[in-house]
Amino acid sequence: MLICFFLETLGKGCTFIAVLLVVLQWTSEAARPLERKVAAVGSSVLLSAPDNIKDINFIQWEYLNGNISDFIVQYYVGSLEPTIYTHYGDRVVFYSTNGSLLLEKLQETDSGVYKASINLIESEARTTFLKVLRPVSQPQIWSNSSLAGSPIELFCNVPERTVENIDWEKEGGPLPQERCYLLSENDSVLHIGKGEKSDCGFYSCNVSNDISWQESSLNLIIVGISPPLEHALKMSAVALVFALVSGMGFFVLCCQSGKQRIKGETWRWMIIFIQGLVCVSCILLFAATVLWMQEEGPSAAFILLQILFVYVIIVTAFISATLVCQPAKLSGFKTKPWQRVILDSAAPGAVILVVLFASLLLQKIYKLQDRGCSQTVDLTGYAVTSAVISLLGLLTLFIWYHRSQGDQRENKRHSKEEAHQEVQQELGEDMLQRP
Repeated sequence: MLICFFLETLGKGCTFIAVLLVVLQWTSEAARPLERKVAAVGSSVLLSAPDNIKDINFIQWEYLNGNISDFIVQYYVGSLEPTIYTHYGDRVVFYSTNGSLLLEKLQETDSGVYKASINLIESEARTTFLKVLRPVSQPQIWSNSSLAGSPIELFCNVPERTVENIDWEKEGGPLPQERCYLLSENDSVLHIGKGEKSDCGFYSCNVSNDISWQESSLNLIIVGISPPLEHALKMSAVALVFALVSGMGFFVLCCQSGKQRIKGETWRWMIIFIQGLVCVSCILLFAATVLWMQEEGPSAAFILLQILFVYVIIVTAFISATLVCQPAKLSGFKTKPWQRVILDSAAPGAVILVVLFASLLLQKIYKLQDRGCSQTVDLTGYAVTSAVISLLGLLTLFIWYHRSQGDQRENKRHSKEEAHQEVQQELGEDMLQRP
């Protein structure tokens, strides 16, 4: 019984000693110095061997990949040449004087742990962790939107997955703390939130790894109005100019004196031209209000205005077509007072409506444009072009009228001269016939 107890105690002691030796060995291996090196693809790196052993008989380099090790170089002191394994033959230079290893034409697959052993003494082996990276490429930066009030995201994209860090800057410094910027999980997307005027500026995306870095910038210009509202702004300006020129034409026709009143063909084409301008201005402002409600939501005032515009477009188009095709029938549509009121008041009333609501729409859109930092839409070209076109039409009609008036006066003068000559000729004949 005592012998059994002694043997059992001895067995437990041996087990404890074995475990202790394993732990000590693991601790000694864990305490070995691990050198870290980073290199670029295609470059070379020098790996150093242990330098604390004096009597060197054998040097060995191996590549550790998990539980598998690949021999690179084995060298026995006194031999002529080291044994370099074929996998590394054309990319390895071994220096027998100090045991260092030069690894050339690095590839990404060369990343890993390299161990140099002298005399196969594991406790004195030197391990180096090598990381082979590709240089980062120039990042591409763009935004999904630049409209004020809409969510804006900036994207920083690198074609190759060689990036370890992505940093964002604004105007060359850190992102402002007063704005709540959010970053995606890998920092490649910057969420700005609803765009404001204060968000305008240069944003930089800096990508880097242990061997290189690249940077790209984007000038974010917050736009106050969307493209549809920009089109509505331009159409409102042109409609306003056409309405003003139409009003001027009505004013000229109403303020003529009795003797110089425009009549006949000139009057007909003048009415056709003015009615056409009113029709076009109503069509333009109708389209502008549609775009406005599409972007900013429906409005009862604009819906009522569109109904009135449809009415005016039909009336003015009808009057213009009738005067072009069968002008004599227009008077037949004015036999009743209410018909005369509808046909005569549609165009002048539409001029007033277009001027008022076009001005209102221009003011509203310009107010929205102030939300951004983009340049104000220049309407000078559109206004000048539409004014020149419409005024040129009126001027052509006035020139035609004055030429026709001049031709009429010239014809009357010739008629009077011919009548006077005939009278003189008759008087002369009468005097010759007298005895």
